[in-house]
Amino acid sequence: MLGLAACSSALPKVQVDTLAISVSDQANIDTPLAIDVVLVHNPQLLEALLNLPSAKWFSQRDQWRRDHPDDFTVVSYEVVPGQQIPSAPFAFGGKRGAGVVVFANYQTLGAHRVRLDTGPPKALLQLGDQDLSVQAAR
Repeated sequence: MLGLAACSSALPKVQVDTLAISVSDQANIDTPLAIDVVLVHNPQLLEALLNLPSAKWFSQRDQWRRDHPDDFTVVSYEVVPGQQIPSAPFAFGGKRGAGVVVFANYQTLGAHRVRLDTGPPKALLQLGDQDLSVQAAR
């Protein structure tokens, strides 16, 4: 147990303090969109997730949870086209982890993921018509 505590304290702190979400009017072919924000505690798992397309994440998420029950934490959202979620404290802000990956379950082909842990401190998750991005909130 002591080894696990020492290992987790060596991980960097998440640099995002607040998160806002903006969804375009035609996002995901004008249908609701599932989003998973994943705080990863294991550096090797982070590398695997950074190479995983969003569609595979969503189709295999339950298996990932069974295989790695203590290696990540997920906050899930479902948004609709045109939705705006104002800036709020980020669920993982200041927590330690190997990284934070955001997966968006778009119906179109693509990776549809971004890394979020290194900032900006006031982040805006932009869910565009066919992909997502992160930028500094105004």
